[in-house]
Amino acid sequence: MFAETFHFNSGDLPVFTCRECLQEHQAHSEMAHLHKDIEIISVLKGNIDCRTGDERFNLKKGDICFINKDQLHGLYQTGDESSHRILIIGNELLKKIPSLYKKYIKVFLEDMSFSHVRFEGKDSHADEINKNINAMEKIKKKALPGYELEMLSLIYKILWHLYNAYIQGPEAGPPDNNLIILEKMTEYVYEHFDEPLTLDIIADSGNISRSQCSKLFKQYTDMSPISFLNHHRLEVSRDMLRSTDESIANIAFACGFSDQSYFNRLFLREYACTPLEYRRSAV
Repeated sequence: MFAETFHFNSGDLPVFTCRECLQEHQAHSEMAHLHKDIEIISVLKGNIDCRTGDERFNLKKGDICFINKDQLHGLYQTGDESSHRILIIGNELLKKIPSLYKKYIKVFLEDMSFSHVRFEGKDSHADEINKNINAMEKIKKKALPGYELEMLSLIYKILWHLYNAYIQGPEAGPPDNNLIILEKMTEYVYEHFDEPLTLDIIADSGNISRSQCSKLFKQYTDMSPISFLNHHRLEVSRDMLRSTDESIANIAFACGFSDQSYFNRLFLREYACTPLEYRRSAV
């Protein structure tokens, strides 16, 4: 589903938008993950904790958080009822105008030390980005002829705010080598989740020992390597249950589960419903 690969949902634009509530345990954001596209999180209600790499911070209503591509991140409940919006902009869209991409976007998109940036709700950047996302939601809902062009203009306005945050930000420090190793292993999981992976195989993909592999996953994702693998498999299965007519047995096998009953147990424990119940409710 996600390096996660997205099914973009904005017409002919490689753009994904949705609203999530962590309390419903239906949000992809709750699991530590990374993908090849940039992500913007807008908090609509309450407070949520965000983690990028080994940094954890709180976001409140009105706040905006930009997550750069290839950055391990996730959102976590604080105990309060909360909701947020997600905007994901595909890299292929950013590269459509090569001269602008090279001059203004590539500089921060490919700077891995620029992992994220927060805009507080009272900040002018946050206010303007929220207005732009609000407008995009309304435009997308109406879907009038040529609506993608209007959305595209708002996307470039958002990119302007990100570029300015980058050039005005502090000088970056050295990269975290442990995080680079972990991201290499998580990418391997995303690419090979449908295969019979083991702790040894995951550790080998990062050229580290089993114990170091487990330590890094625990440090950055609060999961064991196998729990991370199974969580991702479940997310992919949930997407397939919504978007395909494949049998549950075939979906379980396609997601790397050799035992359907084990898949059913994990799915029930994670989402508080069986795969069949989820498919019926998602129709």
